[in-house]
Amino acid sequence: MDMSNTTSHVIVIGGGFAGLAAATALAERGIRVTVLERRPRLGGRAYSFTDDATGDTVDNGQHLMMGCYHETMRFLERIGSEKLVNWFPAPRVDFLDRDGAAALICPPLPAPLHMLVGMIRLRGISLVEKLSLLRVGLALQTSKKNFRAKYGDMSVAEWLTKYGQSARIRERFWDPFVIATINEDPAKAAAVLLIQVLNQGFGGTFEDSKMVISKVGLSELYTGQAVTFVEARGGEVRLQTGVKRLVVENGTFVGAELSSGETLMADACVSTVPPADLARFAGEYFLNLDTFGAAPIISVNLWFDRPVMDAAFAGLIGTRVQWAFNKSAFAEDAADSNHLALIISAAYEFARVPNEELVALALDDLRAVMPRAREATLLHSRVVKEFTATFSATVANERRRPNYKTAVANLFLGGDWVNTGLPATIESAVVSGHRCAELIRTEKGA
Repeated sequence: MDMSNTTSHVIVIGGGFAGLAAATALAERGIRVTVLERRPRLGGRAYSFTDDATGDTVDNGQHLMMGCYHETMRFLERIGSEKLVNWFPAPRVDFLDRDGAAALICPPLPAPLHMLVGMIRLRGISLVEKLSLLRVGLALQTSKKNFRAKYGDMSVAEWLTKYGQSARIRERFWDPFVIATINEDPAKAAAVLLIQVLNQGFGGTFEDSKMVISKVGLSELYTGQAVTFVEARGGEVRLQTGVKRLVVENGTFVGAELSSGETLMADACVSTVPPADLARFAGEYFLNLDTFGAAPIISVNLWFDRPVMDAAFAGLIGTRVQWAFNKSAFAEDAADSNHLALIISAAYEFARVPNEELVALALDDLRAVMPRAREATLLHSRVVKEFTATFSATVANERRRPNYKTAVANLFLGGDWVNTGLPATIESAVVSGHRCAELIRTEKGA
């Protein structure tokens, strides 16, 4: 690939976090970029829209970030969106169950002591169970460099059992945490993903373990700003532009044939779409993409006539809904709306349940653990189902995640499902986009 001058052209397929991170990183170095998005909007599986009944912004799924999302913060700073996120002053997670409330509050101590002290103070688990956390902490400290080789064949459930985590501490802490971060049943989820999250989020600095959340809708957080950044540097973002097939000559990518019949030539390509979409236009170059599997997430948005929750977010214990987000506590356009977003991750058994039943289910769960919700009147509801929210993060699929470089020269893969070492998070998507851009820039010498 001859990319020795600033007229080099790169196609980026997909306009979500991965694609826009790659596009802006390339544009920053003077490389001309064309972003192709087949839908009429940007944002991939992390977008927002306006609810017609209330005028509030609704995310397709509530995303909670952490201070350790270094690449995400770098992307937001690049496009000027860093002020649109709220950093919570200390690592804190509230939990609600039928017996009351508890909070995991980590003091400003060196990692991982802050996490261990926070867990020891957590109500609802015994002293023996709290002491068992020391075994997990020791395992993390002694296997930082070789944990993938050591635990690559283990599920989260197997790993937690190996290090003495009881059924109760799993129910009250580990399982909600795992399902929220990995979006998979702990019995099937790859242990190495949990270990990576713990090392990255709680094994670094105190700042790394802080919670971060967008003050605006996800689309408003990054899509428009990224378009402006790319276009200001000579690039283009094209919506409703599907890719029919890749043009490959002698094992080298040279262009993309679009659904319209147009062929767009380029020096390199970064595909950031999920496996099923990649299979449609490039399946001949990749094996078994259709068997990768996907895990659903359901968001049940409820609007009440009065406040029912004080915390910005909380884990729900012993319920079908796992997390509740109080949009009125952090969303700029929801200060007086009493809008809650209730999340069911790894929602296999609920994905086909009618929306009316999901609203009733969410209300029952909320009222079981939140006394004020029992007196409140529901004014409006909106259910969002993401059937393919993430890849299914099983032990087998973790081994199958593809690398950034492919067998086709000048073709690179991004997206939260490629081999970033992270679960399918915003950070995983941005890491992949930045890495693809770095590989292209290295070959260009930019």
